[in-house]
Amino acid sequence: MWALAVPIVLGVFAAIAGSASSVAAECAPQGPTGSHCLYRSLLPSTGIAASCRDDRDCRVGYYYGDPDKAVWIDPPAGMATFPKPEVTWPSLTFAQIRFDCGPTCSVSYFFEARRRRLSGPRRSVLAVDVRRWLLAAAEERALVVRQVFSGREVTRIERDWAAGPWLGDVITALHFDPDGRLSFTWLRGPERSAVSERQSIPSAAAR
Repeated sequence: MWALAVPIVLGVFAAIAGSASSVAAECAPQGPTGSHCLYRSLLPSTGIAASCRDDRDCRVGYYYGDPDKAVWIDPPAGMATFPKPEVTWPSLTFAQIRFDCGPTCSVSYFFEARRRRLSGPRRSVLAVDVRRWLLAAAEERALVVRQVFSGREVTRIERDWAAGPWLGDVITALHFDPDGRLSFTWLRGPERSAVSERQSIPSAAAR
């Protein structure tokens, strides 16, 4: 039997508050070192499942109805299996499934429970616009806004970024505002002076 009551209550309050904090998973042991975990949405019998031999060897997918019949996600190129995921619900039915793949590497998938829709792998995601399904990601020396599910580029932001191992080290704050703008603070040039900006972001690229 799953210990349901406390995790579900915590998950409901986190979702209602609009928090993107990690979901309190419902986990049961599986084998000597493994686990089977559920990260539930607020829709009945819908969510994310992770079946792990250990913390670095997992199958991860989404389910409808029976949690033991998940649709498993294929790992992206360069990954044979998934590590244990970090699952957040930025809205009541919209999940980000994030995996660490190195010191400056992360891969995220996005799942929309109402439409039963899963994105492809999105690397180095720094912020998400839940209302318009956009993401901002560090792509080499550019901050790129893309549509979550299609992956189409909406806006590319290039600046005189300070040097660093990757762009995420010199963007010190970043979030989407309710009015459709992207607010971010970054370090400029060799002097590494802080610059704050707000930039309007369309929902799709101009034709």
